[in-house]
Amino acid sequence: MAIQIIHNEKELLFRIAEGDREAFKELYNFYFPTVQGYVALFQPVRNELDELTQDVFVKIWEKRHYLYGVDSFRSYLFMTTRNTVLNYLRSRKVHQRAKDLEETEQDPANNDSEDALLYKQYYYIAVEAIEKLPEGRRKVLKMSIDQGLSLDEIAAQLNISRSGVKKQLYAATAFVRQYLLDHGEMSVILFLFLSLFDQL
Repeated sequence: MAIQIIHNEKELLFRIAEGDREAFKELYNFYFPTVQGYVALFQPVRNELDELTQDVFVKIWEKRHYLYGVDSFRSYLFMTTRNTVLNYLRSRKVHQRAKDLEETEQDPANNDSEDALLYKQYYYIAVEAIEKLPEGRRKVLKMSIDQGLSLDEIAAQLNISRSGVKKQLYAATAFVRQYLLDHGEMSVILFLFLSLFDQL
């Protein structure tokens, strides 16, 4: 995606980091079409397109103190947009599956649904696997899953290197996936469940 750089970007980033809403508004107006164009590639419905684009800028504002150390806002913007979209897609997949399970449980005729029972089984196995992780590795994984934080954000909060976070997250995800494969009944639903960890 081609992207133009606003002429006074460094100054704007500093002002935004200081809490200047007018500077943020200028940045927002300049980059909004670019972000929306990127989000649109994932083909959300119209109201979701607007909401996701807004979410990107909300995250930038909420974490504006990070802008002090941003050398390339272009890269930072792409990272924030990508993480927002991926978290949305992952959340939508999980919520849809949870909704399906809830509807199944409310329908007495489907109470014995093998898929629903298997999915519940995999969920509890995953929770069990996460609890078996070393404390530091478990914390990194939960920050990624529960809070949707990027590698850089986790590294900043834990005061460790980005490569260290990546290594811990990769090891944690690999362990949970393998634990599921070792302890879960082999089925198509298992591979669907495993896919929830693909983009961590």
